[in-house]
This record gives sequence, C-alpha cells and structure tokens, in this order.
Amino acid sequence: MFVFFTGGIVFLTLILNGSTTQFLLHALGMDNLSVTKLRMLNYTRHEILNNTLEAFGDLKDDEELGPADWVTVKKYITGLSNLEDEHAHPHDDNHDHVHTMNLKDGRVRLLNGVQASYWAMLDQGQITQATANILMRSVDEAMDLVSSRPLCDWNSLQSSVYFPSYYRFLSASMLPQSFITYFTVQRLESGCYICATFLRAHRIARRQLQNFLGDSEIAKIVIDESNAGGEEARKFLEEVRCTFPQLLCVLKTRQVTYAVLTHLSENVQNLWKTGLLEEKEMAHLDDAWQTDLKKLKRNPQLVKMPRVGDLLGTHPLVGMLPAAVRAPLLSNKKEKVKGHGAALYMEGSRATGIWIVSIGAVKWRSQRLSSRHSLHPIFPHGSTLGLYEVLTGKSCLCDMITDSLVRCFFIEAEKIDQLRRSDPSVEAFLWQESAAVIAKLLIPRVFEKMTMQETRLLVSTGSTMNLYTKGEDIMLEHNYIGILLEGTLKAENQNSILPPGVLLPSNMDLELLGLESSAMNRMDSCYAADSYQVEAQARVLIFEVGRLFTEANGQRNQPGGSFSAEALQLSVEESTGEEQVIITVDSPNKLPLGDSSAGSSSGVTRGS
Repeated sequence: MFVFFTGGIVFLTLILNGSTTQFLLHALGMDNLSVTKLRMLNYTRHEILNNTLEAFGDLKDDEELGPADWVTVKKYITGLSNLEDEHAHPHDDNHDHVHTMNLKDGRVRLLNGVQASYWAMLDQGQITQATANILMRSVDEAMDLVSSRPLCDWNSLQSSVYFPSYYRFLSASMLPQSFITYFTVQRLESGCYICATFLRAHRIARRQLQNFLGDSEIAKIVIDESNAGGEEARKFLEEVRCTFPQLLCVLKTRQVTYAVLTHLSENVQNLWKTGLLEEKEMAHLDDAWQTDLKKLKRNPQLVKMPRVGDLLGTHPLVGMLPAAVRAPLLSNKKEKVKGHGAALYMEGSRATGIWIVSIGAVKWRSQRLSSRHSLHPIFPHGSTLGLYEVLTGKSCLCDMITDSLVRCFFIEAEKIDQLRRSDPSVEAFLWQESAAVIAKLLIPRVFEKMTMQETRLLVSTGSTMNLYTKGEDIMLEHNYIGILLEGTLKAENQNSILPPGVLLPSNMDLELLGLESSAMNRMDSCYAADSYQVEAQARVLIFEVGRLFTEANGQRNQPGGSFSAEALQLSVEESTGEEQVIITVDSPNKLPLGDSSAGSSSGVTRGS
C-alpha cells in the first residue's frame, strides 16, 4: 500500500501537474513580468547582442575555412532576434512607483554582485570559510530590507569588527605568543579580513553595476549607498594601519603567498593539458606546490608584537638622548594603552608629565588656540606631547584625545626636570622637541602640511632659538616670524604678550600663514608689531618664512629625506646679551656640550 500510494502520487505529479502547471500559470497571467522587469530584459538583450557581436566579430572570417554566414547565425539565436525597437534605458521612467522599484532592483543587483565576489574570494583562498559565512549572512540580511532601507549589509558586520578590550595584555612580555595570537591577534585578523573583503567586493560590484547600467540616477544612488556603507570599514583599517601596521603586512603576505602557490599549481596543470609536460613530471612539480600550500595553511606567518625597547628606541626623543641620561629616564616610564577617544590630558589641567606616542594617532582641540584653523589636527606616532607644559610649568594648552588605539609611555614631570638640569645641551634639545609641537599648534595651516620628522628638522636646522634679557627690543625683519616659548613681551598698543604666541612683523602677509586679518584679531596667540620689548627673560624661536617653505619641500623631495635619529643634526642657538651658545648633535648616542662663539641671529635686530 505504501509503494502504491507513493508511486501514484509521483505518477500524478509528473503526468498531471507537470504538464498542466505551465498552462495554468500562463492562463492565469502569473508568469507575466512587470513593466520594470520587461524594460530591464529588453535593455539586457540589446547589451548582450552588442557585446556578442563585438566579442565574436573575428569569427566571421576564418583563415582555414573562410567566411561564415553571419545572417544565418543570427537566425539561430532566437533569443536575440526582433530587437528592432528602441534601445531604451530601463531607468528612464521617472514615476515614483517605478523609481522605487528600480531602486530596489538596483540594490539587489549590487548585493548579488557582492555575494558573487565573496564566493570568488573564497575559492581563491583570500578568505576563510568562517569569514565567508559571516559575509554571506550579512548580504542575506540586507536583501530582506532593500525595499525600505538603503544598503545595510555592513550593519550586521559591526559586531565582528572592533578592537578587543584586552589589547593591553599584548604589552606583557611574559605571556606566551600562542596565547596572544589566539585571544587578540586572531580577533584583529578576522576584523581586517572582513573589512578588506567587504571593501573589495563592493568596489567590484560598483564597477560592474556602473558598466551595466551606465550613468543613470538609480546607479548613482546605489553606488553612493555602497560608498557610505564602507566608511566604517575604511576607518577600522586605517586605525589598524596607525596602531598595528605589521598586522596588515602579514595578512597581505599570506594572501600573496597563497595566490602565488595556487598560480604555480594551475600553471603546471596547464602545461600538462597542452602536452608540454608528462603526467609524472606534472605530478612531481604539483606535489611540491601543494606541500608548500599545506604548510602555509597549517602554519601561517604569525604577527609579532614589537617589544617595549624597540618602540622606545625608535622614538626620536629617546633615540637622541645620551645613554647616560636615557637609562634613568626610561627606568621610570609607565606604559599605557589608550582606546579610541580617550583623553591623555585636557586643556587647563596641570601638566604632570609627558606622553611619548609610539603607536597610534592623537587629535588636539582647543578653545584658546582655535583649532578650527587646523584642517588635520592630528599628531601621529613619534610625537612627544606635554613637554612644553612641563618645561614652562604652565597648564595644558589643549585637549589631547586619542584618534585611534594608542600605545604610549608616560614619564613624570619630576624626571624631566632632573633630565634638563643634568646638561645644558639636553635642555636645549628638550626645548627644540617641544617647539616642534607648539609650531603645529600655533600655525597649523603651515606646519600640518609637514610630517613630525620634517618639522623637527626644520626647527633644528632652519631656525634659531634666542634668549633675550629684560629691556631688550626684538625687531623682526620682513618675512621673519617668531614663536615666543617663555618670558613676557610688550608691544605698542597691546597688552603684555604671554607665551606661547606667534610674533609677526607689522607688514607680514598673513595669507602665507593661512590666516586672515579678521581671524588673527580673534586669536590671542598671534601678534603683529614693529618691535617687541622684553619685560622678562624670553626664549624666542625665529623662522624665515621663505626658508620655512623651501626647506620643507626640499626635505620632502630628498631621497633620504625621511627622519632618522642617526641622520638628524640639531643646531640650537641660545643668545644671552651678545654671546651665543651653538650646540650641534652629530650622533644619537651623544649630546655634546656647546661651545661659545660670538654672532647674531639672522632676521633679528636687537635694541640697546
């Protein structure tokens, strides 16, 4: 009875349902396409016909067999016949309902292209099966919402892309490498793979949609939604690039290695298929590539965290200090790991020490210094923050907020005071290091175009640092500017000038500094006068505006223009009365004491 009923149901399904379903669907009009689909089909048929004629045009005439009857060929291709009607774009209809349907259709097509790219990258070994499952699920969830919301496949990926809170344990050298890799690096690797794959798949899908639909309004809207969805993925990768650059290098190395080994294997297979290699030869070579491929999958290259000593050794401040003073300083360091948006210090707070930024980026903002004049208020890794406040004893000039995950070191102000008292040359070097940061704060439109390395070189070799005693007059020549680091000045029709501040000659062209006269009037850190009288001993850094630009551009264009502690030569000039102390650093391991000589600073005229 079971066999009879089962066989009967199968028989009726095949004979009755199978033969009548198509007729019933057509009679009831259930197989009819919407106007939107018909327009898209007609457009697609035209595009396919044009591409086919272009691709197979060379087959009309064969070298051996002669020409082909192309008219007969076209007759057999019935699906591309009867295309004499107008080649209309499917998105030409501007009715609201049709526009909504076209928009939904465009989103579906782009998501289908994204999903197809995920499959291709999985087959090519660029992503793992686990990563592919997460990405595929995000597309499926976004497909359900295309009619009511913009592209939102990134929303379901956010939970898989973040910096783990236990990142700070990486700094503990006693932890085993396998422990670090499993709990931290793997999480970061997964996030980077997801972001990179998401961005690459959307880029491929956008290009395909653009080539298919052309410059239509629907395509533009969908492409803009795709670009907007990738902003957070780009920010995450940029944060990793600033914080953990070796991770991205290792991931890309793995992908390239896998691609090369796969290509070698396919190349050997092709040589065998074409008869250039025998099967045994092909098997011998292919086994070698497959063995290497298995080793790569089983034991991939691991990401190694930089040691504390390596991070500090490459920092410009630490690398330029003499070994005798470097060791006591570093013995009192405190390593810190700050997440995105954490405050190192706030404007107006008491300076308790300096921050050495080894990995990551820090953003500054200030009410007094008017950070709105800065286009990119970022201090990258290698910066020394808070040093000026410690040297002068002033409260913090601005807020310093981490712009990525930051690995830094904190040194107490007491240790910096002991360091500066140990050697006059060390104190001069510390003033130069602090001046590089102050220059970026006070004149951001000029100095933010330079890297920290270029700013340091410009401060050390393209400027003079002078000490003025009470009662002296400072007169800046045309195209010279000064930065008041400490002391008090007095200018005509102005209140007392307190540091830090920018000193300008009265005839200075403010546009060179990215300022306007109206903007300068609102800033209490910029001053313009014919001369400045010293009320209390003052330290001023003098720049020549022309040299400021030419040396920055020249340093950027030099083949070896990047900063290195070994190549850096510092030149600090300190003037007291008519004497100057010139300090030159030739080696990162030694800061020699300066020798006295007479001279005067170019661009600066002293009074009686």
